[in-house]
This record gives sequence, structure tokens and C-alpha cells, in this order.
Amino acid sequence: MATALKFHADILVETNRLSHAQWLNYRRGGIGGSDIAAICGLSKWRTPIHVYLEKLGEAPEESFSEAAEWGTRLEPLIADKFASEHPEWAITEKPVIYCHPEQRWALGNLDRMLICPRRGRGIFASEFLRHEWDNDNIPDYYYVQLQWYMYVTGLEWGYFAALIGGNKYREYEVMRDDNMISQLARLAGDFWHHYVLARSCPPVDGSEACVKLLNRLYPEATGSIILPEGEAGRIGTYLDYKQQQRQLEVAITEIENRFKSLLGEHATGTTDEYIVKWQNRNRTGVDSKILKDMHPDIFEACSKMTHYRQFSIKKAGKSNDD
Repeated sequence: MATALKFHADILVETNRLSHAQWLNYRRGGIGGSDIAAICGLSKWRTPIHVYLEKLGEAPEESFSEAAEWGTRLEPLIADKFASEHPEWAITEKPVIYCHPEQRWALGNLDRMLICPRRGRGIFASEFLRHEWDNDNIPDYYYVQLQWYMYVTGLEWGYFAALIGGNKYREYEVMRDDNMISQLARLAGDFWHHYVLARSCPPVDGSEACVKLLNRLYPEATGSIILPEGEAGRIGTYLDYKQQQRQLEVAITEIENRFKSLLGEHATGTTDEYIVKWQNRNRTGVDSKILKDMHPDIFEACSKMTHYRQFSIKKAGKSNDD
């Protein structure tokens, strides 16, 4: 039988008397549980570039979303529910940032810790969710976060408790995965040393989160530059992909139209494996022309100009006014 690992994390700082700015400053000193999924490309909300800019203190300021606020407010209630389900365990909250004893840039800001008479200490994490997860499994985003905390602390087990939609409670046990932890430690170490400490920005990716970040970083367009050598090949690839995209859109629409013609006046059609639907839907809209003609003052008061940057690629020599 393998020897059980012992808690080995050091306390970097106690957080109960820190201001929010001080707390953020300590978090910039390493890679935390909320960073690791983004570094691995598993986050829908953040990219490696987000993490890099945050560590340098150069990220666009983020507003505290309503979902994040309620998640924070509900943490104690979820913890109380877990405690009532496991009265034989103690659940403790220690307001500290932990760090790995050797790789001190590896940080952990744990929600709470579990103490089981038989198993020793474990990690507790909680989340408020709008919808249930596919197949009732923990998404990779949360799974790697708990594995990261096990790396920082040396602990072997933990629980993730979730409140779903405000009225469904779920628990998920997570065991230490040393193969996963070694990969996370390597990826995070490479990121910390090769990007953050070297002040070298990681490459962009194709995620929606990266699109939003670039729009926030560079909202205004002025002037012109000469692009680096070698980018012409990438432009050719982009134009090829756009052509393939148009061809795929036509092919998809053709198949949709075929099924619409087969359905005719029927709302649904079935095969042994699938249900095809072409249903009526109602949508309420505002006729802006009528509103402007009849109530120009209301139209003016409700109008909002949208500011954005439009991306395009065209052959040199054509009009560049667009």
C-alpha cells in the first residue's frame, strides 16, 4: 500500500486583513487554482493571455458579475449543506493563500478544508451553477482546479459541492491524480518562467474569450503598420478557410432546405435515431421606422450607438476606405 501523502503547503499570507488590492497583488506572485484551467486552455472565460496580463498588472479591469457575486454569497450555504450531509467530518475555513514548499509560485486559495477522522485532511470547493453538467460529470475546468490544490497542499482527496439552479444539490468526490498533477505542474512552471517572468506574451488562440479580450485591449483604431514578414502565408490560409466556411454554410443550408421541403406543413419528423423539427416561434420586435416617425423623441432617447472595430482582409491595391 502506498504511503499517504501529508499536508505540506506553506502559508504565503493570511488574507483576512488584506485589502482587495493587496490580495490581488499577492495573487500576481504565482499561479493559482483559478489560473490553471485558463493556462491549460480549459476555461470558457479566460485565456493564457488573460493570466499573463493579470500577473503583470496590465489586464483590463473586470467588473464583478452578478453570477460571481451570488457564487460568493452562496459559498457558506453550500458548505453548511455539505456539513449537514457529513456530520462526522469537520469543515474549516482558513483565510490564507497557501504556496507549494518548493515551487513557491504555485499558489492555492482554498475555499475550505475537510477533516475526516479516518482519511485526514481533504479539500472542499463549491460552486453555484445555472445548469447541470453533461452526464453529471465534473467539467475539466473544475477538476484541474482541485488537482492543482492537491499539488500545492500534498493532499490526496477532496469534494466538490454544487448548487444547481438554486434548488438542486450535488456532491462529487475527487481523488488525487499524480499523472495529471505532474502535467499541470510542468505546464504551469513553463508558463510562469517562459512567459510571466520573461515578460513574453503567450500567443493568441481561437477562443471567444480571446476575441473579447482583444476588443477590450484595443478598442480604438488609428494609423497603419507594416506587418511582420511571413504573415502573407497565414493570410492565404485565412482566405482559404473563409472560402471553405462559405461552402460549408451553403451545404448546411441545402440540407436544411431539403428537410424543410420533406416536413412541409408538419412540425416534426422522425427517424430511428433523430427528431427533426421545423416549428413556429413568436418573437416580438420594434419597428424602428414607425417608432421614429410617430415618436421621434422616444426613438432618440432609446437609441444607442454601438462602437466596434471591423476586421477584413483584401488584396492590396483595392480600396482601403472600409
